[in-house]
Amino acid sequence: MTRRPRPNVRRARGLAPLALALLWVTACGPGLSGTYTSDDGLGSLEFRQRGRVYVTFAGSTFAGEYELDGDRVIIAGPGGSHVCTRRDGSIEGFGTTFLEE
Repeated sequence: MTRRPRPNVRRARGLAPLALALLWVTACGPGLSGTYTSDDGLGSLEFRQRGRVYVTFAGSTFAGEYELDGDRVIIAGPGGSHVCTRRDGSIEGFGTTFLEE
């Protein structure tokens, strides 16, 4: 006699691909990427995968982490956190406007 899986087990197996797809979309969802240069040319924000950002001002660079909250970009680094604002393809913060390259 062959034992048949219970209906709930079959349903769970059927939902597994959907759960994996949802996890992938969440982990790789919308974020920032690329480099934004300040309008005065003295600084830049370089956004990488997994929430990594490199902030450069006057020749000094620090690595930090970023997260998105609506139109806000929260950058956490060695000196604490800084909140920037996204507007029409640019990012305003640190006393300047950064334009996407």
